[in-house]
Amino acid sequence: MKINNRNIPVTPIVLVGVPVLIFFILWAADGFHPLRSKDPPIQVRYDMYYQSKYMAQEPTTFFSDGKVMRDHVPGTIPRDGSIYPYTTPEEAEAELSNPLAVIPDVLARGKNRYNTFCATCHSPSGQDTTEVVRRGLQKPPSLAAANAKGYSDARLFHVISAGQNIMPGYAGKIPEQDRWAIVHYVRELQKAPLKYPEAASVPSDTTAAQNGGDSSAAEAASSDSGNTPSATENTEQTP
Repeated sequence: MKINNRNIPVTPIVLVGVPVLIFFILWAADGFHPLRSKDPPIQVRYDMYYQSKYMAQEPTTFFSDGKVMRDHVPGTIPRDGSIYPYTTPEEAEAELSNPLAVIPDVLARGKNRYNTFCATCHSPSGQDTTEVVRRGLQKPPSLAAANAKGYSDARLFHVISAGQNIMPGYAGKIPEQDRWAIVHYVRELQKAPLKYPEAASVPSDTTAAQNGGDSSAAEAASSDSGNTPSATENTEQTP
């Protein structure tokens, strides 16, 4: 074929163009879905994918305790780290106060850190049940409960830093400024209305006292019934 007095080879164009055209027609008929294969990928170098290493939480025979993940060496702290010095909430409340102002940047940082470290157990709202609780973890107390609202900022900071009950401390994982930002964000969550009614607190001896009171009342009633004449007896004695 000649175009502008130049010979254009037709055969190579047909051999290449027709298959390409057919491919795009078939791909368009499939809605241009990604071309993905369900077969395992071809591994040119297996050592790039299957590396001779351990993953987190795996057991090992290399260490005597059988754990891959190593414990912190006692008496050491991370570089640029610090040791949280307070052991009780009262100590923290006596010396600490929130140094951060309640501004949008601080609340945004607190929300980010809360959703990263806290929401897994406490839920994004601080009141709901999370997936880890549904799978067996003990449900943490509601952050909108009256006792949590009554905590001072320093006490909340202490709980975040040192932990409480089954909750671990995060002093070595979350920087101090971020922990204070989380405290401010928790205060924002506490402004929301309580979703679920709080269970009434019952003293430990209430049940015993109640049972004792009931039995005493029953005994008194029984004693009174034995000493008090019945209506029939009264009728018979009445002339």
